[in-house]
Formats: sequence, structure tokens, C-alpha cells
Amino acid sequence: VDTPGASSPRLLKQMCTAMMSVAMFGLPSPRSLEFSSMPAPESETNPAGKYDGPVDYTISAFEESCIKTETNCYNRYHPAIPLAMEVPSGSVVDFRTRDLWDHPDPGLTQPWDGEDGAFAPIPDADLNFDKAYGDLAAVHIITGPVGVAGAMPGDKLAIEILDITPLAQSFTMSHTPLGFMNGVKPDGNSPEEYKAWVTWDYDATTMSWTSPSFPDVVVPYEPFPGSIGVLPSAETVALKLEHHATEVELYGNPQWAVNPELAVPAAVCGVNGTYATECLRTLAGGEYFGNTDTQRMGVGTTLLLECEVAGCGVGTGDVHGAQGDGEVSITAIEMAASVKMKLTLVKPGDAGYATPTPAMYGTTSIKRMSPGEFISFMGFPFKSSGTLPSQYVWAKDRIDTLVTSKIIPESMSLAGANALLKALTFLMEVGGYTYGEAMILAPVTVDLRVDRGLQGGINNSGWTAEEIQEGMTRSAQLVDKPAVGMEAVIDLTVFKGAKYAAFKQAAAWDGLTTHNR
Repeated sequence: VDTPGASSPRLLKQMCTAMMSVAMFGLPSPRSLEFSSMPAPESETNPAGKYDGPVDYTISAFEESCIKTETNCYNRYHPAIPLAMEVPSGSVVDFRTRDLWDHPDPGLTQPWDGEDGAFAPIPDADLNFDKAYGDLAAVHIITGPVGVAGAMPGDKLAIEILDITPLAQSFTMSHTPLGFMNGVKPDGNSPEEYKAWVTWDYDATTMSWTSPSFPDVVVPYEPFPGSIGVLPSAETVALKLEHHATEVELYGNPQWAVNPELAVPAAVCGVNGTYATECLRTLAGGEYFGNTDTQRMGVGTTLLLECEVAGCGVGTGDVHGAQGDGEVSITAIEMAASVKMKLTLVKPGDAGYATPTPAMYGTTSIKRMSPGEFISFMGFPFKSSGTLPSQYVWAKDRIDTLVTSKIIPESMSLAGANALLKALTFLMEVGGYTYGEAMILAPVTVDLRVDRGLQGGINNSGWTAEEIQEGMTRSAQLVDKPAVGMEAVIDLTVFKGAKYAAFKQAAAWDGLTTHNR
């Protein structure tokens, strides 16, 4: 088993000045928010931003297997999935999640390689990957869905992330077919195949992660839900299935958009379920958000989504304890967690309803996640003549499909343009700028950031289902998880006076946020 070498520790948390930002999301296929009260400033006695207020409701999928009990959890997306509970608007809800694989649990293939379902001190990568691939259809386990009383399609929901706490030991895995870099060899000594699995232990005193595999590494604790979203409408499901059909045509088989095996709830999405051929996997995100894996979704951030079904149906899972700006080997620090969130309904006509969605509002978290000391490297789209990166093998002889399709799965440019369009709309509608003026402001106030474009996955060109189950594929793309996403982040602090006040009222969802970090 190859294990990555130790790297220099990142700087631990640092004091930093506030930088308010609003992020607009764009996906590679061609909805809005103003709120009415200022978020309370961070408490001088609570500098870490840890939420110590009341919790109105708790919903837990942590204690028991989701696959076996189907208690307070699901792992597919469909509007027919029933709500697990309903809460009033403005409620603080504690979502207690399992890890993305529903482990440890002997009711599936078997628990991880350690005792009582935990990991061995130095995990057996071969054994754990066998178990993970055997239960691949279980991914991702989501806690919920929680309905918000009075929510109807077309309403919007502000989801404020108040606090995230680990509930168990965490892990990161890496394997040749699961990475963005498959087929790219840094030097002549790079292995053709690699496989690694490490555990992480959380230190609540230093708010950091350490691992027996990396004695010289300390990773700051910067948690966020990798998957958080609302239930999609039937129209959204149909559109996503159309997207997946395009991806299958471009990439080839297998088609993993729909898989009734290990599906929860089984009565809706399982082999004999009412909608077995429609329930979406949780692997690919969309306008309902879902599996986006963006590190900006941290404590203190508020997400605004459009409700697509009655009750909205909020769920979260696949929680990460830390991640860089791109889940480059398809996992981060994966953990079961307690995620406390405030859910506030925004009706048409309410302040905050008009901003494009999905959108996020935050303060210092985006700056806090930046390194205090860094070295960076530039990459350009150069290649050797006669070679074709694995991400583009599908493009040969498929130009007509690209022209007629509603998605170009690998296009960071298209996703970036869609995100920037939402940012320009925000500048025009709230700031009163013309399109030309917004285009002048964009290059000096907007950061385009990768949301999920460097995630990678599994491709399937020329490989059998058995080989994929064994993790022996060699390409970089996973059908059902290809959709690159980009964020257009507007720095609100460059605006002054009345203009700043207007932008903050539109983006900060005043009166709905409890605290900011």
C-alpha cells in the first residue's frame, strides 16, 4: 500500500479582519435573496463562533444503520420521499449524521477494519476499499428530510450553519481511479497504481486534526457539510435524468444516475419501490444543491435555496472536518457529525427573495480558510502532441451531442460563466448598475473559485462493471458525479455608504442570521 509522504503543517487558525462576501453558484447547464436585518456581530466572549444557544429540534441518523432501519435518513433524491419531521420557520435543528457509507455497521458488507466497527490504528487500505466498493450504492447517507411548516414550491429557505461537531473518528481515502490526477504522472517514478487510507483524530482543545500516518501534520478544523440540500421537484428529476443520459452518451457505461440497490427509502427508491427508475443518486448536485463539497459551506455561512416541494425537505450529510479548495481525490476528512442549522422560510415579497439561487452569505470564514503562508503553482492547458487527457476521451465523434445537450459536464468555463451571470444580475438588480458597469466591476470585485471541478471520480471507458467495483478503472470521471461547479464571489467590502447598505441588506439576510464567524 502506498501512503503519501508527510507534508508541512498548515498554519492554525488566525485572527483576521472581516471580509463579507456573497457567492453565486454556476453549474455547466444553461433562480433570488434580499433580507431585512443585520446579522449580529460575533460575540466578544465567543470568538470561535461556536453556537451555544438553544436547539429546538434534533433529528438523528447516527446511532443506527440507515440501510437497516431507514430512521431519519435517505440516500436518494425524489419528491416522493416522505418528510421525517416538520418544524416551524426559524427553528434551530441539530442534524446528527453518519459517515457517507453508513459505516460502521455489520449489517452491510462488514464494518471497517478495526474493532467494533472502527478503524485500525494504521488502516488496511485493501480491506477497507473492498468494503467501501462493496457498499458503493449506499453513498451518501443523508439525515432528514426536515420539512419547514408553510413552505411551498417557489418559496426560498435560508439555512444558517451554526455549529458542527465530530461524533466519531474520521478518515480520508485515495485510490488511482478516484482522483482528478489519474493518468497524470508528476515524474517517471510515480506509481501506476496507488491506494491509501488514513484516519484522523480531532483535538477539541486546538481545534485541529492529527493522524498516526502523518506525525508532522496538523490540519486546522474547518468543517462543512459536503452534502446539504432540499428535495427536488419532478421536473428537476426529469432534467437531471436528461443530463445523466447525455453523460452516458458522452462517457459510455455504466450509468449510475439511478441504482435501486441499497436505496433508502426502499418503498420509494428500492428495487421494488414506486419510483425505482427515477430516484436520483446523491452523487451529483444541482439547483437543489445536494453534493457540492464546497469548503465555504462552513460554520457561520448561510445558504439560500429555492424550495421545489411542499415543506422544502432539508437534509445534510457527507460532513467533512477539513478540505482544500477542491476535493481532488474524491474524499476529504470524512466524518459523522452533529450539524446545527437554523431554517428560515422566505416568501415571495419578503426582503431577500430576489437574489439568484443557490447562493451563500458569509463573513470571515472565506478569508480564514486561506493559508497564512503559502507557495502556489500555475497550470496551463498544455499537453503533448498525440495525447488526450482522460477527461476528454469522450469528445471524439460526439460533437453533435455537445451541441444539442443541456450540459457540458467538464466545462469549468461554462460553469464559471453561469456563476458570473448570477453575480452580474445581483450587481444590476440590487446596485442599479448597467450591464456594462457590472462588467467593469466584476474583474475588480469578483473572485471565480472552483466549487467541485477538481473533484474527479471514476470513468468507465472500456472497463467492466466488475473492474469498476474492484476500483481498477483508470479514467478520471464518474458518471453521476461529473458536474463541475464554480462560484462567483463578490467582495462586499469594496462598496461604501448607501450602496454597501443595499448590498448587505440583499445578501446578509438580515434578521435571519444568528451569528457569524
